[in-house]
Amino acid sequence: MKKIPFDSGWTCEVYGKTENVTLPHDYMVGSPRRADSPTGPDIGFFEPGRAVYRKTFEKPEGERCFLSFDGAMGQCEVSLNRQLVAFHPYVYTAFVCDLTPYLRDGSNELTVISDTTAQVSSRWYTGGGLYRSVTMLTSGKSYLLPDGIFVKTPRLYDRAASAEAEIRLFSAIRAEGTLTVTIAGAEHVHHIHADPGENSYLFRYRLRDVEFWTPETPVLYDCAVRLELGGECDEAAVSFGVRTVETDPEQGLLLNGEPVKLYGACVHHDNGIVGAASTRSAEERRVRILKENGFNAIRTAHNPPSAVMLDVCDRMGMMVIDEIFDCWRVGKKDYDYHRFFDAHWEEDTRSMVLRDRNHPAVVLWSTGNEIPEKNGTSDGYRTHKGILDVIRSLDPTRPVTHAFCTFWDNWDMERQSQAESGFGAEVLDFWAKRTMPIADLLDVSGYNYLYDRLDRDEVRFPDRLIAMTESFPLDAVLCAKRMEADPRFIGEFVWTGWDYFGETGLGHVRYGHEGREYGLTGHPEHIANCGDFSIAGFKKPQSWFRDAAWGLKAVTVLSSDPARHGEQYSMSMWGFYDAERSWTWPGQEGKKTDVFVFTLCDEAELFVNGVSVGRMAPDENGTAKFEAVYEPGTLSVKAYRNGICVGEDLIETTGPAVGVRITADRTGMTGKAELAYLEIELVDEEGRVAFAAEDEVAVSAEGADLVGLGSGRIDDDHIYTSPVCRAYHGQLLAAFRPTGGEERFSVTVSGRAVPVVFREAGR
Repeated sequence: MKKIPFDSGWTCEVYGKTENVTLPHDYMVGSPRRADSPTGPDIGFFEPGRAVYRKTFEKPEGERCFLSFDGAMGQCEVSLNRQLVAFHPYVYTAFVCDLTPYLRDGSNELTVISDTTAQVSSRWYTGGGLYRSVTMLTSGKSYLLPDGIFVKTPRLYDRAASAEAEIRLFSAIRAEGTLTVTIAGAEHVHHIHADPGENSYLFRYRLRDVEFWTPETPVLYDCAVRLELGGECDEAAVSFGVRTVETDPEQGLLLNGEPVKLYGACVHHDNGIVGAASTRSAEERRVRILKENGFNAIRTAHNPPSAVMLDVCDRMGMMVIDEIFDCWRVGKKDYDYHRFFDAHWEEDTRSMVLRDRNHPAVVLWSTGNEIPEKNGTSDGYRTHKGILDVIRSLDPTRPVTHAFCTFWDNWDMERQSQAESGFGAEVLDFWAKRTMPIADLLDVSGYNYLYDRLDRDEVRFPDRLIAMTESFPLDAVLCAKRMEADPRFIGEFVWTGWDYFGETGLGHVRYGHEGREYGLTGHPEHIANCGDFSIAGFKKPQSWFRDAAWGLKAVTVLSSDPARHGEQYSMSMWGFYDAERSWTWPGQEGKKTDVFVFTLCDEAELFVNGVSVGRMAPDENGTAKFEAVYEPGTLSVKAYRNGICVGEDLIETTGPAVGVRITADRTGMTGKAELAYLEIELVDEEGRVAFAAEDEVAVSAEGADLVGLGSGRIDDDHIYTSPVCRAYHGQLLAAFRPTGGEERFSVTVSGRAVPVVFREAGR
């Protein structure tokens, strides 16, 4: 099919105004947040809305015309020339509309309604609107079906592989024809017979002189198909990787026959300051930052991601768990997907697998996350079997997992489970018995926060492979040590790798009492506050802890605000120590403070301005907590193994901001990116980020439109499409969409224009 880009030339009417927009577009991210918003803390107090997108276009050439949506947020209705074409209720799956019967010669008016007014609809920020790309597809009467090419490489040899190409097409007639398949550079011509309707063909090949896809060598090949049938011609192509994924109870997860561990991040679909809009620029930046910090896998929590995100993971070498649902027939929120599940689950599962099965980055499918029916209630065992059967019928090449949790959604069962939690490994406890009918059908069992079950369950189920599909930030050392020692423990996915809107204050700290707790917080907070990286992609305290846990650095050091020294505080289970990567605490000179040192070495020695504060061995979680007196200057640490210094770390007191440094990311892997990201840093005289700077910053540009601006501060009342925002810890992130011509950016800090110094990111 011919693909015609369809992202430009739209209008969007929402919140009582109409504007011209380019897709992907999230209308909700620019809404004001208010305490009484019906979205509440789950979606971050953003305003829901009913958006009407319109686009006028001329009838394209060709006998058939389709519109492919990679996803539409909210209850979605598609109409052409005032005739309803499609209704699509699941906001995370792709769908294709056949426009052919509704087209007219000349001008055609397309209307797409995105309605998010039924709230609460989710446990996290959704965004709203046409937040993923839309593509027009045209063809003759006979054509290759969308997502109709599937390439498998079931066996690998020395720089060679066997390959299978499954090709599906629609024929308007009964006829003889040809399929020309060019795969990894080699052309093969096949003579075919087609009957009216859908037809499927399977061809086998030998690929020679190929490189295998791995996170370190993410090599991709093309498979191009040309159909000639009944005097018509159609073409399509996909990219694929030469690789295999298997599971083995002795060796764990195998990529190309070799054991691999998943150092993973759970990631929601929103992209911070630009909201839910999924652009290649946003996805590349996030994947690059995660890879630079040791992650090699992403779990798409809790839904299929955008196609462009998977393409980025293919090209950058990031493995993926592709997850289909957060709920089945039983909802977690009043207006969740459960209302449509019975009627749509099969088509949505098929949509995920058919679209995503050529992506080598996808190493596991997931049938669901923390599903209430995992215990067998509401016909859960049958439901799971149905989803699993659809996945395996469409793709037998990948393992399948499911993310289990406690019975927090059924307190009667949870009480029974707790009563038997002390059972020995020789006995099946209540939790094991109720989840077995699902777990026994899987290749990998996903455990959310169930680390204390691992020892006993590996005895109870000697063939079971386990991944920690969600873990707390402070579990990094625990999980890393187990991954190294236990082949059946295949990976950990921290909640979360990247912070997100909604589930407000999940990772909070509260002063006044001690302990670990759960609970969301109120307006004006609107961010979960539990990511290794902020919504702007800036490194947060738990990421420095992970550096030490994963051996990326021998030792790291953080300090706490002396003004709060000695106060009791409680930390959410998803939270982290109330410490910062800073030794800048103006007005607190001479006061005591807590200093956190993270290391897996034998001992750590702390220094303030070169004077030793003392030595300490870290605890089993790789943490040494010192008490020191704050004096401006340097805070440094040395780590020792067998009495020898093997690593050092240092942070300095920074001065007031006197300038601005911008790190620009203006190009993408496949050409010019949709967005120009500018990381804005307020710097002191020495060029260091001024940690205490909270100046008001205004941004503007020629040749580009502002798409988003924000700092990552969880309680900022800033509207993300506004050009003015206060810095947080001396940092801000801006995103601009180029409009043509030379891009010129200007920055004003506290009302005065400042010189802008650019440097390129990730180059």
